[in-house]
Formats: sequence, structure tokens, C-alpha cells
Amino acid sequence: MQLPFGEWLPDLPDHVNPGATQARNVFPAVNSYRPFNDIAATSSNGTDARCQGGKAFKSDSGVVSIFAGDATKLYKLTNNAFVDESGGTTFSFSGESYWDFIRFGEVVIAFNGDDATQAWTLDSSTDFAALAGSPPVFRHAAVIGNFIVTGFQPAAQNKVQWSSFNSATSWTVGTNQSDSETLPEGGVITGITGGQYGLIFQEDRITRMDYRGGNVVFQFRRIEDNRGAVQGKNVIQVGNLVYFLSEDGFYVTDGNSSRPIGANKVDRFFYNDLKFTFRERVRASYDHENKLVMWSYPSATGNNAGTQNDKIIIYHIASERWSIVELDHEIIIDYLSPGFTLEELDDYPASGTDDLDAITVSLDSPVFIGGLRSLGAFNTSHKLGSFGGATLAAEIGTGETEIFPTSRSLISNVRPIVDTSAAIGTLSHRNRVADSFSTTGTSTMHSTGNIPLRKSARYFKFNLTIPAGTTWSDAQGIDIEATNEGYR
Repeated sequence: MQLPFGEWLPDLPDHVNPGATQARNVFPAVNSYRPFNDIAATSSNGTDARCQGGKAFKSDSGVVSIFAGDATKLYKLTNNAFVDESGGTTFSFSGESYWDFIRFGEVVIAFNGDDATQAWTLDSSTDFAALAGSPPVFRHAAVIGNFIVTGFQPAAQNKVQWSSFNSATSWTVGTNQSDSETLPEGGVITGITGGQYGLIFQEDRITRMDYRGGNVVFQFRRIEDNRGAVQGKNVIQVGNLVYFLSEDGFYVTDGNSSRPIGANKVDRFFYNDLKFTFRERVRASYDHENKLVMWSYPSATGNNAGTQNDKIIIYHIASERWSIVELDHEIIIDYLSPGFTLEELDDYPASGTDDLDAITVSLDSPVFIGGLRSLGAFNTSHKLGSFGGATLAAEIGTGETEIFPTSRSLISNVRPIVDTSAAIGTLSHRNRVADSFSTTGTSTMHSTGNIPLRKSARYFKFNLTIPAGTTWSDAQGIDIEATNEGYR
């Protein structure tokens, strides 16, 4: 009997779970799970304190620039090291504010909702400087058509304000279509996405912005009532779709309506696991290479009492499947590899030496090729890295199965369908749903590919673990050898 590793469904009880009860330190694929790698530091230093925002951009000339910020400074990665580019300004956050970055033409705009908006011109600036034109202070922004649209001003948290047409430095209301709109219902603004049209997320509402021009400029249309996005950076745009975290779980919207993607799957698990007092540290990001939407968050069950982001919940768009990663980090970011010369590789930080052979990341890794879009992260030492380190210790568990309905079964052997011989298996069993699970112990894979686990019972589930540092690429399920023992 072949039992595939189905989708991870922690919100369902074991007995009626048709999928996986565990999917830890892996990410989903269409019919399998794949390894998740540790963070490998790529910068020689870090920000001075906990990183509270970062993003990478590529100029029209093809030069990659990576920016980051902490509570007091803005940085740019130069020659593989973060350099303070605050321009003499000392910033000051309130609460759990964070830096965010958008691009308008060749200008990168940095904002945090507390300090004056900052600007950097790609390929020419030497320091960040206050954005000209007296823009508002704002926490959320996006480029919608030819406008910069902002939201959540400290004194007007439900106000939307946009720049003049095709200008980042003209903000006088009434000049060249610059204007504002207050959204009286729905709560504070919690996110904005852009493109040909915009979506304004509030705590309890989603509003669409469409450009009309003339005296109207933008038309505002509600597309969701009684549902919005929670505070933090929890909204992420992928093409024409926007994924977001609402008070009742995870959703996706196409700009006209939304649908749940976590209901009866992971919503209850997530909110039970989230350290709610630090909920504004939840950060959404997107892995372009593997087509994964991710939310990084501080858990209530980790060792950091919620003060450190230590988990990443993952959604695979194609298969609509989930998994969980346990990894201490500060934030995950949209990353463009800066590229390295052979001389710079000698000083690559992961080696700690001038020996190319000591580098722990494969030289084929996207991190060494400039301009490739991937997923990055800041580790707990405030250093930037890629997910190109060693594989994390993985665990995948099947749901509970009754091999022969209404009968006991004798399992004599289990064969994991996984491309590593380092697999370790544990068989759990019980005779009644009312019973607690017992285990037969743990066994390793033999040279035949089998894990010899023998037990007679009615109900079974199987856990596969793969040690950290193991090279593997795909885990699909298990083959079970069993005989019908009939009624007892």
C-alpha cells in the first residue's frame, strides 16, 4: 500500500486527517516536500541592531543595490558590507514600526511611519536624504499607475494621500492631480498594493482604487466589508494576486473578491502558535524561485518568548499546500543577489578564511550570480544571508490511516519514498480512537531502502525525519507492507 505525504493539515484531528500531520523544515511541491535550507550569511557585517526592514533593487543600468534599516539608521550594502547611509540623520521608531521601501523610476523611497520620508537615487546617491516636496509621513505606500499612493499617517491613520502625476517630489494637494481621501469606516490602513489599480487594506475593509483622471482622479470602490488585513507587514503582491493575513486567517484576493486559503488547514494552528503581543512583527514575503508565499512570525511556543521571529509558515501557490519552518531570524526580504568577483569570493564571510574551498555554499548557488531574484533573510547577528546553507532537520508525518477498514493490520515493513538513505522512521499506533498513540520505536533505513517496523494494530501513522545537513531533494510518501489480521 502506498501512502503519499499529503498536504499539511494541522487544524484537523489525526483520525480524519487525509494529509500530513507534520511538515516541518520543508516546503511543499506539487506531489512532495522538499528540503528547507539554513541561512548562510552573505554580508561581512550587519546592521547595528535588529534589522527592521530591507529590500533589493536593480537600476536601469543593471546595478543591484541592497538597502536595510534598523531603529536608528539606514544602510546600503557596498563591497559586501553594510555602510551607514543615513546622511547624518538619526531615526527614531515607535513601538513595532519597520522600514519599507518602494521604487518610483530610479528613486528608492524609504519610510517607516514615524520619521521623515527618505530618498535614494539609484546609481548616483551617496546618502539617503529627506524626500523633497514635503511629502507626508506614512507607514504604507505603493506605486499605482503614475502616482505614489500612501496611507497611515500618524495623525490620520485612515487617510490615503498621493503625489502629483508622475512625480515623487510634488505633494501639494490640488496640484497636478495630487490629492487625498479619508476612509471613514474600516479602521486604520494596514497595507497598500499597486500596479494598474490599487488595493487599500484596512483592519476591516478592502477598497479598490482605479484611476479616472480629471477632477475625480481616483475612484474608490469597496470590494470587501468586515474583512481586511491585520497590522504589520502582512500583505504581499504576487502578479495580479494579493495574499494577506486577516483576523480570521489567510486569504488571497484578485482585486474583486477574496477567498480563504488557510481555512480548515492552518488558520487555527497559526493563531494558536503566534505570540499575539508581538503580532506586528509578522512579515510577508515571496520566494520567486519556488513560488512560495511566506509569513515570518514570532511563536508563543519557541524559546524566545515571542521577542524573536522563529518560525515561517509557507504556502505553495501551485499545490495550495502549507508547511512550517522553525528557524531563528530577524526578517525575510525580497532579495537580489549582488554578485561576486573571484577576488570577493576570497572574503566571502561563510568561509572565515581566504580559501575558496572553505566556502560552505555551493558556487552554483544563485547568491553568487548578480541580479537573480530569490529569498533573503537577516540572521540573529543582523547579517544578510541567503537560504543557501545546510538543510534543516526535516520531519514529515502522515495522517492516521486504517489500512484494512474495520480490521486490524500487521505492518511488517515500511519503505519511505525519499531520495536519501539517511531517513529515520517512527511508527505510531492505537486500536481505538479513544486511545493515546504508542510508538514502536525508531528505525533507520537499511541498504534495501526499507525501514523494518513491525506492529499489529488498527490505526497507524508514520513519521519520517531527515537529519540536518543531509543532502536530499524530494520526499513523496511511504510504501507499507501489511497483512489483514481480521477482527480481534
